[in-house]
Amino acid sequence: VNSKIPWHHKMDATGEHPSSYELRVFIGFDGLRITDSSAGKEGSLYVYSRQSGRLISHHPDARTRLGLSAGGSTFCQGLTIIIDDIGGNLPLNPTKQEVAFGEEANGAIHEENL
Repeated sequence: VNSKIPWHHKMDATGEHPSSYELRVFIGFDGLRITDSSAGKEGSLYVYSRQSGRLISHHPDARTRLGLSAGGSTFCQGLTIIIDDIGGNLPLNPTKQEVAFGEEANGAIHEENL
């Protein structure tokens, strides 16, 4: 993820830049949530930070955040996405309970790239 250059700009062949960093992203489907009639079946997003050492953000219905439509069949039933900020590079708010892109100079670009 690059924190300063928009994702649609051309990069060199390696894609490496001093303002970029690595994240781990895990994507899967939660079979228990799909079969549980009392659980929400929408796509969920979890963000973990190594800087704070815990879960910093959870979006139980992340369809709009992920650019998925809320109607029709988008095959996101039980979808679970976990983002692990392995290097502790995501900007956190002072309580370390949410990502705070507004605290950075290029926060809007960083948020869009993520």
